[in-house]
Formats: sequence, C-alpha cells, structure tokens
Amino acid sequence: MKDLPYVYRWDRFDRKGQLCAVTARSQAAPGTFVLPGFGRPASPRFNSIRVEFADGFAMVTSGNAIRRAKP
Repeated sequence: MKDLPYVYRWDRFDRKGQLCAVTARSQAAPGTFVLPGFGRPASPRFNSIRVEFADGFAMVTSGNAIRRAKP
C-alpha cells in the first residue's frame, strides 16, 4: 500500500500519528427521516470507516479519527 493520504489521530492500538488509507466508508441507509421545520428530508448516514495502515493492519473506526496528511 503506497498511497496513505490520512493520519490516524486517536490513540487506539498505539496507532496515533501513523499514516493510513480509507478502504471503505459507510453507505447511506435506506429510507429518510424528516424533522418538521428543518428543511428537506435526508437519508441517515453513519460515520464508520475502514482504515488500513502500511503494515497491513486494518480496523473499523470513526471518521473523526482521521485527518488529511500534510504534504
């Protein structure tokens, strides 16, 4: 795996600061929800992602756990 455009920010499994790549994102769930007075109906979306590190270790985590790596 050569292209690792993200940095893992959380201290889980001693991976904080390591470069990683997103290999899967959650899909929008079927159906919609509507809150009266709050605009258009929206489909619910989860914030789960699968990340893979340079050594091949992969895990499912929150999208909040990663940030774009600085060039």
